[in-house]
Amino acid sequence: MQLMTWPLARLGSRFGLLIEPHRRRVMHSALGRFMDKPLDLAVGLISPDGGERVLPLTAHGDVLYGCEQFERINSITYRGYDENLGLKLELNLHSVFYPQNEKLCVMPAIYFELRIRYAGKVRWMYSPGKRPTPDRVKLFVRLGRPDTQINVQPGQIDLEYDQALDPKYERLGYEATDNVRQGVGLDGCTAHVRERIVSLNDGAEPMTAEDGTQGLVLEMPVTDDENAIKWRMVWAAHTDADVMQVQHQPAKLRYVQHWADLDAVVEHAVANRDDYLLLSRRFEKLLDQCPFVRSRWHLLSLGFQSYLSQTFWCDVADGSEWFSNWEGSCMFHSTVDVEYNLSLFYFALWPRLLKLTLNQWTAHGKVHDESGGLILSHDMGRGLLANGQAYHHDMPVEENANFLLLLQAYIHWTGDIEPAQQSAQFVRRLAEYLMWTDRDGSGFPSEGSANTIDDAAPAVQYARKQTYLAVKRVTALQAAADLLNRVGDHSMAQRCADVAKLAIPKIEASAWMGDHYAVCIDADATGVIDVWNGKPLPYEQLPGWDDYSIYTTNGMLLPAMIGQNTGFKINRMNTDITNATRETLTPYGCGHSSSDTTNVWISQNLWRDHTGRYLGAVVPALDGRYWELQLYSNTNDQSYAFIDTYIGNELCFYPRGATAFGYLLAGPRITIDLLAAVGQP
Repeated sequence: MQLMTWPLARLGSRFGLLIEPHRRRVMHSALGRFMDKPLDLAVGLISPDGGERVLPLTAHGDVLYGCEQFERINSITYRGYDENLGLKLELNLHSVFYPQNEKLCVMPAIYFELRIRYAGKVRWMYSPGKRPTPDRVKLFVRLGRPDTQINVQPGQIDLEYDQALDPKYERLGYEATDNVRQGVGLDGCTAHVRERIVSLNDGAEPMTAEDGTQGLVLEMPVTDDENAIKWRMVWAAHTDADVMQVQHQPAKLRYVQHWADLDAVVEHAVANRDDYLLLSRRFEKLLDQCPFVRSRWHLLSLGFQSYLSQTFWCDVADGSEWFSNWEGSCMFHSTVDVEYNLSLFYFALWPRLLKLTLNQWTAHGKVHDESGGLILSHDMGRGLLANGQAYHHDMPVEENANFLLLLQAYIHWTGDIEPAQQSAQFVRRLAEYLMWTDRDGSGFPSEGSANTIDDAAPAVQYARKQTYLAVKRVTALQAAADLLNRVGDHSMAQRCADVAKLAIPKIEASAWMGDHYAVCIDADATGVIDVWNGKPLPYEQLPGWDDYSIYTTNGMLLPAMIGQNTGFKINRMNTDITNATRETLTPYGCGHSSSDTTNVWISQNLWRDHTGRYLGAVVPALDGRYWELQLYSNTNDQSYAFIDTYIGNELCFYPRGATAFGYLLAGPRITIDLLAAVGQP
């Protein structure tokens, strides 16, 4: 595959690499993305005449010919050729992952290895026998990093630095502006970090280059593919500093409870290398065997590593456990609508992480006096402060509904009803607010209708009586009824079920346009306020109110996954999916609506695709288009890892790429309900 930006990260432990070959550097820090610095990573070979050839991870030296990269879900391999000597150099970096193995996944260490092999023919530049190929070649790994103390001894490279706890997102070559959002840090605080690269092969000696980089050199035999000898290394990191605040309490990375210092991390990583790689490669092989087209496979791999790079898994000073995600370049913690989409990763591989997040959200409800209910916050904080919502405004109908649908799906998928029991009062009050939002009995919410599609036109983003929110409100109230019945509150459950049942025919009658559902049924712009500036809209009718939209069925995927019948006309929903896909299609996927095709969100396209497969719609394969956006956004000096949006927005380094895990569920239409009565489907 062509060279492009690629992240490699650990779950919840922040240690990771953002590899940028087209910039000839690696962005690196033990505190992860937005707290990283450019690393000069010189990896290459020394030819018999003393010249060096390198992979394009360093600003110095002659780059090997024909460099390329090959990824798997947990690892990436870089390959380049010395066309003068007929040699092939490979670097493999492996971030081990195995579902539900916490210690393996949070270990702040990456395994990597180098090997040098005979290449045979290299285009028409080298053929065997044309020039002598050496039997042995010296390989090297050298580092250079700003504000970092680097010490080298035989078989070992040590790095030490103080990391300011002040995350920032700044684009290359641009000054920070209001659109280049700054993080929220711990003022004046730093984390003291130690890292170590250890050679597992004997004979690795220190070296310092003229460019100032320091590292190790090891002479290796040149072998064929079947008997390639590898230079095996471990790269570990550690900090025991408080790295964030949760509810105004300091929190440390969770790995500290397993390993008190760097020495312990290195010892564990070395001792368990073979076992951990065996498990991680088994997981990789399992996914390799999925019948995916290559674009789908690339999308899943990039989305997963981008997701990992945004995760925090911490222990809080009050004794609680904390798990959250940054919302990529926005840096909001555990954004409800983002977690709603990437929950497909949790359902596929690690439900407990969703349970932790569900429990954490229950501390973030806001009292709504008029309804007697609660509004769920959009997020739990921003940057390194998880002390409450940081977003500009609330999205009450959408986020309340997201929570209820996620909680219902979790208890049915796992059979674990404890979160429903613990949050019963919270569920009641979220549902109370949702019932209140239909102020005229139309079946549509006319209050609290601002949603998280924040680059969309007003009709899609904050109009009254949106069809998307009406459908989602119904399925969420059905979820609330189910949850409340299971905790014994049958009266409130019946209220929720009755409101949902009455709304369905009203939605069908009012929003159906013959071949699709309208974006909203209230086209009157009078009294509609722009949620960003607080001003009335400057027109009488909402443009695009009767558009085709990809969001109509957004609230129907999770119920479908647990076998719940929502009561909507599925044939109409499928017709809507098919026609809206056609009318909103762009080179990179579908826009929000038929009159707003500039703004494309890949995660919402994926969610729509997965929903369509569960409902039985004819869903075209658009994976190649989604992948084209990733290629475009990670080459030619662009570097965004998984990016959700096209040129009009910049939701990058985004965790929502994990929505691609829905392919594992929606392809075979897996339905799981561990709470189903015995003998019932």
